Amino acid sequence: MKYGPGEDRNMTMRSPRLGRKDDLGLTLRLQAAMIQALAREGFEAVRLEEIARAARTSKQAIYRRWPGKDAFAVAALERGLSKVLPPVPERANAARDLHRLVGAYLNGLAGDTGKAVIKIRACPGFESLVHQLEEEIRFHVRQCLIATPFEQDLSARAGLILGLIWQVLYDRHLGPGGLEQAHLESAIYLVLGLVVPKAPAGI
Repeated sequence: MKYGPGEDRNMTMRSPRLGRKDDLGLTLRLQAAMIQALAREGFEAVRLEEIARAARTSKQAIYRRWPGKDAFAVAALERGLSKVLPPVPERANAARDLHRLVGAYLNGLAGDTGKAVIKIRACPGFESLVHQLEEEIRFHVRQCLIATPFEQDLSARAGLILGLIWQVLYDRHLGPGGLEQAHLESAIYLVLGLVVPKAPAGI
């Protein structure tokens, strides 16, 4: 290989400079640092300088990727939420399908992503992100209940499940701790209009 004027082998073999926009590893570190900061401090208190320091880069590396703090935070949360994988309904037991669905969201949002979402939920600029998450949950609830005896009042049931998820997440991250497993099962029976078993059913 020939080298141009002023070039040498060491120069052409040099690693990409820190902070390049297509450096996926750095992008992921920045997004992880943003989620941690949102969970810890809330959106208004987040400082980009601190996030850059935590990701071992510069503030300029952030602006090469996102136009500002809002877009950066949304992108980080979207990536975090993409890791929550709702299960496919088994279609044999609606209560069990709902229990598995709610459990997947509660487990998937048990860490910093869930706490960050709770903290930004009412912040201006995040309405679209929150709406998208809520519509996703409603869709999966409908998938659990459509073509079952519980299809009547499906929108209302989906809203109740959504409210249950929000409340449990709030309690776990910012409140007294959230529902115990048996109480969560009871709540799902009540949403379906079923009689709650005297002992946990293990759905």
